[in-house]
Amino acid sequence: MLLKRNIQSDYLNFFLKPGDQLKPGLLLVICLVLVSGKTSADYALAAQAYAMGDFTTAHDEYRQLAGEGDSRAQYDLGIMLINGEGGAVDYPAAARWFSAAADQGHEAAQYNIGVFALRGIGIPQDFFVAFRWFSAVAGPQQPSASYNLALLYEQGRGTALSTEKARQWYQVAAGVGHQQAMYSLGQVLYEGVGGEADVEQALSWFQQAADLGSAEAQYNLAGLYYLGDGVEQNFDQAAHWYQQAAEQGDALAQFNLGRMYRFGEGVEKDMLTAANWYQKAARQGDSYALNNLAYMMFNGLGVDEDPVLAMALFTLAKQAGNSNAGMALELLKPQLGLDEINRAEQIAQTWLNGK
Repeated sequence: MLLKRNIQSDYLNFFLKPGDQLKPGLLLVICLVLVSGKTSADYALAAQAYAMGDFTTAHDEYRQLAGEGDSRAQYDLGIMLINGEGGAVDYPAAARWFSAAADQGHEAAQYNIGVFALRGIGIPQDFFVAFRWFSAVAGPQQPSASYNLALLYEQGRGTALSTEKARQWYQVAAGVGHQQAMYSLGQVLYEGVGGEADVEQALSWFQQAADLGSAEAQYNLAGLYYLGDGVEQNFDQAAHWYQQAAEQGDALAQFNLGRMYRFGEGVEKDMLTAANWYQKAARQGDSYALNNLAYMMFNGLGVDEDPVLAMALFTLAKQAGNSNAGMALELLKPQLGLDEINRAEQIAQTWLNGK
């Protein structure tokens, strides 16, 4: 029930709006130079125009200041170019301004150009550049950069592979409440990646991430409770957490929840509810859900008996790699006529598209 899955999540990509990343004390500096410095006065005008929704004025002011080397304006202009505020969306131009600000030590720009390099947004994908900039800003104050840095270390992209350093950076990000890092740290602790396995600590991080809404953590937490792995076996808790993940669309959780309803584990036995959860997972191509739903269709368990639809589902399950479905088809085909077999094949072609 617990499938130890590698994290394949997107790298987090939080672009901040203009003015969001002022360093402590910088506001005081701006206020002091407003009375005597034209550049800061123009920056204040640009920021005020942006806040009021006058993107044309803000864009023009930021562009002038950016050209004069103001890193704040370079960053803010980059954000406006991403959002298409005051002009067309222009990722390459945004990348150039983020790079200019990053070279001057602007932390938010350093993070953003790291994301651009990581994903190939506006510039060619370059894991070495991404690693450079995430390394520059990673720490408790920048959990997303720390998380991305951990992923690069774990995958050996832009740097030498180091599961130990990956684990360390997951710890940094998780320690300040980064949900995905909490899940990932739980994963490496459970599997013993980058150090000794620690199921108890893994459970703790899965729990924290699950409480914050991570479907992956909810799924793994449910599996640990189902198996009694690192915690006392508890089908009620397993069903609860599978339910949480299933409602977020996790196909594996939907399948497992359906199975628990089918056999009455942690929930009252309910064939109709089991079939409904199997169907949700089957719509996402889960081979086990397709196979189990087909079995219920064939035998009329919780749903109307329908051997044609059962054959269609067994066919899809077999195509998805379920070996049991192949055996079921061999037993089912002789019981159907040619027209029924043809209709089953037509259903199979359209089922996963929801038609």
